[in-house]
Amino acid sequence: MNRRILGAVFIAAAIYFSGGVSQIAAAQDGVTFVAEESDVVAAATGKGVSVKSVCPRGKKLIGGGGECSGYLNTIGRAALTINAPRPDESAWLVECTNLNPTAGEIMARAWAVCADPGVLQKKK
Repeated sequence: MNRRILGAVFIAAAIYFSGGVSQIAAAQDGVTFVAEESDVVAAATGKGVSVKSVCPRGKKLIGGGGECSGYLNTIGRAALTINAPRPDESAWLVECTNLNPTAGEIMARAWAVCADPGVLQKKK
């Protein structure tokens, strides 16, 4: 991966985890970070919640990630079961499943790393 893109991904992740920006954080060199989160939902054992993060118009998905949060009896029992781009690469998908033996509240977060066209091409 290009050092510039890698640097932008780390900057975007730091902004997200610091709580400094809630929806879209502009990074360097045409790279954008888009974060989305699901509602906190009550999920039965084996059931889950999903969320997707979509790039702004004109940007291309170049990466992404996700995480799950459990609350009360589901802390440590919300499993990340999908963490991947959509097959058409239009969004990053995240799904979290309740693995606790009883129902509980869980939440899913997804983030997409998006770039202007041509950002990943080597400069001559």
